[in-house]
Amino acid sequence: MDTYRVARLPARLRGFALPDTSKSPEGYVEAGDYLVLEEKARYPTPDTDYARLVAPQLSGLDTWVCTRWRTQRYATLVSQEGAPAMARLSFANEPLAIQEERLFALLWAFVDYRYDVSRAYYPWALPGVRVPLAPPRLNNCCTFVEALLVKAFSEAHGAAFSWDARRHRQMMIASTQDYFSPVTAAVESGMALRAPSADVPPHPWTLIQGWRSQWDSGHTFLVLDHHPETDKVLVLESNAAYGLDGVGYRGLGNLRDVGLQPPADWWVRSEVWTWRRICSTYPFRRQGWLKVKAR
Repeated sequence: MDTYRVARLPARLRGFALPDTSKSPEGYVEAGDYLVLEEKARYPTPDTDYARLVAPQLSGLDTWVCTRWRTQRYATLVSQEGAPAMARLSFANEPLAIQEERLFALLWAFVDYRYDVSRAYYPWALPGVRVPLAPPRLNNCCTFVEALLVKAFSEAHGAAFSWDARRHRQMMIASTQDYFSPVTAAVESGMALRAPSADVPPHPWTLIQGWRSQWDSGHTFLVLDHHPETDKVLVLESNAAYGLDGVGYRGLGNLRDVGLQPPADWWVRSEVWTWRRICSTYPFRRQGWLKVKAR
């Protein structure tokens, strides 16, 4: 059973952009239960504890609150099992969110692509970094995800969205300092929120970096949706397995065969994987919830 952390607030608390009450507040988090994204105990001094919460009522969607000052506690943090009830966020008020239709509209560029683990070409230029352009129409898991997401977010937000060579290297996992750097890049650039744990069911449009072993056979892919009743997940990826040779939906087929939109009844298909199977196949993984709205 999946475990996640919840902060129970008996009264409303001020939210802050950083775990520091001396900074400008972001607004108030009303009394209630909130999903915890991150905790900092005895930080920045032994007198205080902080927690970063999913706060849909605030424009930034997440915020830091002070949960303890010396002996006075302002919130109780508890562990719970199951899927968090507040996991599905709308992102409607998030300034850096993009429309889902923008992502689907860009998929046409990948229809003729084939998978090649060592040779990868992009269908378009990306801001702030030089990348090899097609033809040939070959890519791999990392380059597909980077090409799709960076194109969508940069076109939607212009100068408000920043991408550069360092972010590109993160997408390529160029350093052994961070084996989950594609998720780190998405979070730090503002495209995603870091999920509260690797085990919670994915949010619609989730970026996942998974490893079959530590650290070998890595894979970068997107989960477009999770169907709670069947536990099925709709995986969009570039791969040379699971019925794919290029970009498509795992178990369902390449985009050039099934079309840009997945079948309406994808969750009843026996070939579609469950979230439990994803977790067992990639025991080392991290997920970032992409800021996608108007689903």
